[in-house]
Amino acid sequence: MKIKSLGLKVSLIVAIMIAAIVVIIYFTVSSQSNDLIMELTKSEASAANSAFAKEFETLEMNAVKTARIIAYSPEFINALIAGDEEKMMELFSVYGSEMDLITVCDTDGNVIIRKHDDMKGDNVLNQWALSTALLTGEAVYTIERGTVVGLSTRGSATIRDNEGEIIGALVCGHDLSLPKYVDAVKDHTGAEVTLFEGDMRLMTSLTDDRGDRVIGTKMTNQAVIDTVLTRGEDFAMPVTLFGNEYFSYYSPLVTDNGVIGMFFVGVPIDEALSQKNTMVNMVLLIGVLCGVVSILIVFIFNLLALSKPLKKIGAFAGKIESGDLGISSSQSATTGIRSSDEVGVLARSLESAYAQLKGYVGEIQERMKGLAEGDLTTESTYNFNGDFILIKNSINEHVQKLGNTMAEINTSSTQVSTGAKQIADGAQSLAQGSTEQAASVQELSSSIAEIAQRTKDNAETAEKTSKLSATIKESAERGSRQMDEMITAVKDINEASHSISKIIKTIDDIAFQTNILALNAAVEAARAGQHGKGFAVVAEEVRNLASKSADAAKDTGDMIQNSMEKAELGSRIAGETAESLTEIVTGINESTQLITEIAESSEAQSLGISQINTGIDQVAQVTQQNSATAQQSAAASEQMSGQSTMLQQLIAQFKLHDNSGGFQLPPSPRPSVTPINFDSDDDGFGKY
Repeated sequence: MKIKSLGLKVSLIVAIMIAAIVVIIYFTVSSQSNDLIMELTKSEASAANSAFAKEFETLEMNAVKTARIIAYSPEFINALIAGDEEKMMELFSVYGSEMDLITVCDTDGNVIIRKHDDMKGDNVLNQWALSTALLTGEAVYTIERGTVVGLSTRGSATIRDNEGEIIGALVCGHDLSLPKYVDAVKDHTGAEVTLFEGDMRLMTSLTDDRGDRVIGTKMTNQAVIDTVLTRGEDFAMPVTLFGNEYFSYYSPLVTDNGVIGMFFVGVPIDEALSQKNTMVNMVLLIGVLCGVVSILIVFIFNLLALSKPLKKIGAFAGKIESGDLGISSSQSATTGIRSSDEVGVLARSLESAYAQLKGYVGEIQERMKGLAEGDLTTESTYNFNGDFILIKNSINEHVQKLGNTMAEINTSSTQVSTGAKQIADGAQSLAQGSTEQAASVQELSSSIAEIAQRTKDNAETAEKTSKLSATIKESAERGSRQMDEMITAVKDINEASHSISKIIKTIDDIAFQTNILALNAAVEAARAGQHGKGFAVVAEEVRNLASKSADAAKDTGDMIQNSMEKAELGSRIAGETAESLTEIVTGINESTQLITEIAESSEAQSLGISQINTGIDQVAQVTQQNSATAQQSAAASEQMSGQSTMLQQLIAQFKLHDNSGGFQLPPSPRPSVTPINFDSDDDGFGKY
């Protein structure tokens, strides 16, 4: 049978699982990324909108700060009192160079001078910033529409003379209809922005097909108008403007006079989708690279740490299975295996079992050899363990029973010989009446010979039974041990399966974290614009998570490898257990047949003994009735004496205990039996 490489099997399974994981991650990221991109874009639009509003707050603060600087300047106060307009315009250029508008009015609200226009004398008390400053004497700021300049930021401050009396007010501001302010927000956020005055586009960074800014047009979406301008709430939705898709975010422009307009921010969706595709391709590439590396690692590990030791152990077990117990040190199962893992434990356990088996077989061989030589006096003292103790007890019991039987036969044959001699001495005077007795004695001699043959058959059958019993015990023990190992292996497989589910959960968590980090990287890239410094940090985290994915994949490979080892071990042990059980059943059947033969032989012996008793009765009757046949009886006695001598000679071939009675040969020296231990250099042991 061709044996396929375990390393190739495990590597193939790992490759399939990694490919499945990569495909799952790819489709998961692809299917869920659109929703995540929309959420990300919404968050980016909200952040850009907040930056837009913050930019306008900064402009308001700059306006009121500049207004205070000019209004509190002694040079400006003296120039205002003196009516020196040239000096005031010079100070406007010095302190308010960033301001698009500067207006100075008296306490009645009449305009004295403007930086941005030469119109004078008109009343501006209807403007909230100036009127509030004159009424409260405090500096204020807001966004409102002016007389000369439209919607603009306004920062006002009161002007006081040297005695502290209010002599007028000054307002500075920024003309929000100029494109530089929305362009600055776009450069900062990377999003398209628009400032609405009411529902009218006052200024925007959006351009039409001709490159012109789309200003002066009205908002037509009634839902936006109702939500933002009427209720003063934020509104977000995807929109298509001039052929491009944006995720828009609208928020109200709120002043002390209520909602006077709204901010618009639009984040391009195409750029976010491009980043998504880049992210998905990166995840796929990392997964493929990790899979290739993991497969190579698993294959090399199986080749070096598993396949070679298992092949050596398999060869060692094959020699034992074939009955070859003469294994040299170079063929040992532990040669070159020094690991303390399951492979090392298996090799050492197999070699220990081999040493014990070799010792058991050697002891049984020695006992059977002594039994074949007729030695019925010694018992096995070898240190059998476990169920093998039953084999030892069975051998000793059979030897003891056979010795007792032979001792009884020896005693009986001695007694028969003595009686035959006495009959021969007295038969000389009964020669005429011994003819019929001689026939009976002849029949008795035949029965005894038959008994002897039956006894010999019983001995041979007993010897077969003993050997068969040893085989049965050995098979039973091996089957029990292998069943235990199979249960343990199945349990280990179950535990390894649970470990695999944990590793898969870890990979899922890492995939989830990778998605989140990728999204954060997109946010950082969008905020940084061209610089993209933050994306490098996030990319590093993505690589770290990819490394964790590789570690988790490696752990998955280890667990799968362990599960395959246990599965193969369970399968092999189950097969060996089935063979052992089959041998046990066959042995039991043969043992039953032999026991039946012993019973039949014993029945024949009983019948022979009955015939002997009948013959003896006939001899007694004939002796009493006809003493004239003594001559024939004497001849029969001589013949019986000769048969008894022959029987004693046969019994003398067996070495019996001293208490067996009757004839006993002098004990011959018997070499002591040394238990056979494992010796890898014992090439002369042979095969059993």
